[in-house]
Amino acid sequence: MAVRTEPNDEAFLASSKALLDERARDLDADVAARLRQARYRALEAKPRPFFWLLPAGGVAAASVAVLAVALWFYQPGRPAPMQGVEDLEILSSPENLELFDDLEFYGWLAERDRTG
Repeated sequence: MAVRTEPNDEAFLASSKALLDERARDLDADVAARLRQARYRALEAKPRPFFWLLPAGGVAAASVAVLAVALWFYQPGRPAPMQGVEDLEILSSPENLELFDDLEFYGWLAERDRTG
């Protein structure tokens, strides 16, 4: 596979290669032999098959799909609307204490309005 390079890149690559070659020539024979052996071992090493990634990827994809569907359909429970909130201010007002004196009357009046 050929790599496309720019003219400036080619000059940089050439100078880098020359510097590395010069440094490689100055290496100790023992170090050079160990580096050569490591290089051959790396080139001869067989890549391990990653066949186990397919089931793991499938499980991960299925988990994400289930989570997405669950979040899509999940509706958090809404609290029941409070009834009579508008009356709470009237009932808690200290000015209307006489209202509590005739609670039976107001209950009877409300029952009468419901029955007609």
